[in-house]
Amino acid sequence: MKKTILFLAVISSGLIYSQVGINTSNPRGIFHVDGKKDNPATGAPTALQGANDFTVVADGSVGIGTTTPNASAILDVNVDGLAVGSKKGLLGPKVALTSQTDQTTIPSPVAGLLVYNLGTGGLDYVGYVFWNGTEWRTFSNGSLAPGTLGTITCNGVTLSPGTYTSGTPYTGTMSVPYTGGNGGVYAAQSIGPVNGLVATLAAGNFNVGSGILTYTVSGSPTVSSPTLTTFPINIGGQTCSATVGAGAVIAPGELVYYHSSIPRKTTSFLLSQYLNDLPIINNTFRVDAFITSPNAFDSNNASTNFDPRLYNITAANAKVWVSEVSTHTGDSHGANLLIFPNNYAQFDDGVYLTYGRNETVTFDITTPDNKWYRVYYALRVDNKSFTSSGNGNVTSDSNNSDNTLEVYVSIQRLY
Repeated sequence: MKKTILFLAVISSGLIYSQVGINTSNPRGIFHVDGKKDNPATGAPTALQGANDFTVVADGSVGIGTTTPNASAILDVNVDGLAVGSKKGLLGPKVALTSQTDQTTIPSPVAGLLVYNLGTGGLDYVGYVFWNGTEWRTFSNGSLAPGTLGTITCNGVTLSPGTYTSGTPYTGTMSVPYTGGNGGVYAAQSIGPVNGLVATLAAGNFNVGSGILTYTVSGSPTVSSPTLTTFPINIGGQTCSATVGAGAVIAPGELVYYHSSIPRKTTSFLLSQYLNDLPIINNTFRVDAFITSPNAFDSNNASTNFDPRLYNITAANAKVWVSEVSTHTGDSHGANLLIFPNNYAQFDDGVYLTYGRNETVTFDITTPDNKWYRVYYALRVDNKSFTSSGNGNVTSDSNNSDNTLEVYVSIQRLY
């Protein structure tokens, strides 16, 4: 009997300090389970054979689906050996948190604790969250506190593509700027249909400070641009009306430039008779000009023969407020204007335009959708062949036929 007990003790001692294999006589770690019992008797298993294995190696690292967990990982879950269509993921614990500061559902959570929130317990956010020591936050470290905004800048809304056609399926992006974000979370939204279009917003987090909300606009529009579509936006405690559909617009703060040239003319004319790409403001107003007494191009004398105009290029009446910042006279012919389709407003009675004297017009316009633009407008006569008085002033032009009219326009969106 004593011999038997001694023999068992020796065996037990050997097992304690040996590798343990289950379903394998060739364990690859301190503890190794071969799930399908398909490993070789000697040597390392293939990736396919190791795909069903569980291994604990000497340093305590654990491999699932591999017999050689990566040395940098305490847990290495590997699905490389599984065929496409049979691969698996890692499923974390699911909970229904009551708020972003919930410490009751999981008592005393440790910083870094990771769970999947179901969104059914009071905290609406659905997805993986972690405890940062103070609150539950998203994977991107976004706050789960209810999101709030200071303002929504609806007059800065843009749509791309900027136009749509009735009956033609449309998909575009509406960008809505905001300020005063608190970094909190906002829920998904669906607005509409309005004119057959629906604006949708995926759930997310506001920036801290300024940012842009990106809505997907889609549907089959019942109207065509430039007929406008207005989406009522209500988010982050703020509301506004986002009006789109007129076409591409200049963004707040943006400055655009235009320059073109036409040869000398000898009769009165409208710039757009010769220039078909003159700037358009708010997809409504063409910046144009009527030129009178063209022979004054060839004169060094003062002559007011440049009349700045705004043309309404739409099929509807268009209202605009015009204020002149500076011209040669500061004349104003109507500040609060209603311009009929294919008609114009002329708000100065003439600007100097000769090769001896040129002036620049600067005026502001505001539109009913609260957009404010400043237009810098300059026409220059360039007499290519000239003589000088000796002090740098042009005194005559020896070849008037090569004179050109240079057109410069800059438009800046101020609000």
